Amino acid sequence: MTSQGNTSEVFLAACPGPVYLMGFMGSGKTTLGRALAARFDGACYVDLDEEVERSAGMSVREIFSSRGESCFRELEREALRRFAGERGLIVGCGGGTPCQPGNMELMNSTGLTVLLRASDEVLLRRLLEAQAQRPLLNGMDPAALAEFVRTEQLRREPFYGQATLEFPSDLLESEEEVSASCEAFARLVSGYLRDVRQKSRIKAETT
Repeated sequence: MTSQGNTSEVFLAACPGPVYLMGFMGSGKTTLGRALAARFDGACYVDLDEEVERSAGMSVREIFSSRGESCFRELEREALRRFAGERGLIVGCGGGTPCQPGNMELMNSTGLTVLLRASDEVLLRRLLEAQAQRPLLNGMDPAALAEFVRTEQLRREPFYGQATLEFPSDLLESEEEVSASCEAFARLVSGYLRDVRQKSRIKAETT
């Protein structure tokens, strides 16, 4: 990993717990999360679905088909609780993770939630390119997929809207775009945490 000086120090050390990456499928959580972990000293990326698969000893698809969604969601909640409060972690959440009862409250109380927001056009292109790897999207033609992206995002918005920060994630295609996005993300998080510390210090001085 490569240290990025003061930006990385604030980005990692000042966060009270994990940085939770939220967003619709195709928004770039895995791409950005892994790039951030590779770029900043002390950071570690954790994919929530992969942790669920590891604990269950089977794939997400197999869990859904053999044990049902309720089992998957319980394993997901257990994984979230394991990582809650751990510094230096970047947790890539599933697209539906924030929509489950209690998950947003847990994430917002133990770390920093950041919603990755990609445009519908970019989401559609990315999902079409990776459609074979996403069982939920199997059999959808481009028109049906576009409608799914639109309606499902609207349904999830009340939960996504509870994220503390929002980050635009259209530019994650080339190595240069990923690098620039990592720096922009670190600046966003560092600036927010700096403001929080300043407000806390001012409040303490006036009480």
